[in-house]
Amino acid sequence: MKQNNHNQEILLNSHCSFFKREYAEKLDGKQQKKLSQKEKIAELCWNGLLPSILPEISEADAQNKPLTIWEINATQHLIDIRLGALNDNLNDEYSINPYVHLTLKEYN
Repeated sequence: MKQNNHNQEILLNSHCSFFKREYAEKLDGKQQKKLSQKEKIAELCWNGLLPSILPEISEADAQNKPLTIWEINATQHLIDIRLGALNDNLNDEYSINPYVHLTLKEYN
């Protein structure tokens, strides 16, 4: 039986007021680093807090396990988060990231 690979791409605007809030992070006795807004959001995602911050868009795989973050790309205003059950390259042709879409577009 063929297994379906479940992928998700999330595009976040790093300059919106939603991400200006302070989020409590689990500290391991380390001092907090001075990070930019985009770096803080990426750090929250890598630390596994994406489902608690945005539960409405956090999906799960067929076994009801949360999807794994495989890649986070930051641009000037956007953060592109790519998730999946397997480390499988997402097809850039179907990406919702406008920067990826424009690089693939052929100009006549």
